[in-house]
Amino acid sequence: MSTTLREGFVTGSGAVIDVASSVTVSDTRVRALHASGVGTFLITGTSTDAYGTIKGSNIKFTLTTANDAGDLIFPDLGLLMNGVVKVSAPTSTATVAVFYG
Repeated sequence: MSTTLREGFVTGSGAVIDVASSVTVSDTRVRALHASGVGTFLITGTSTDAYGTIKGSNIKFTLTTANDAGDLIFPDLGLLMNGVVKVSAPTSTATVAVFYG
């Protein structure tokens, strides 16, 4: 199964924005991440259905030094994200690139 990968980007915290179309990334599968900054990052993509069931995923990781730049790759089907994909970054200068599709 092939898919076209797209890239979303955010500096600091907030919703991930597609770099080509400038739309908010939502309801997709995250295939890889690239992040820079020092501290703990949290990427969320969850929603709650009518029955109160939470669907989607959270990705949490820590970069420990200013020289760190983290790459996370999720092979096969990636991680399902429901709703808007949001980043909570440790600082306003931290960056996250999300490869999705």
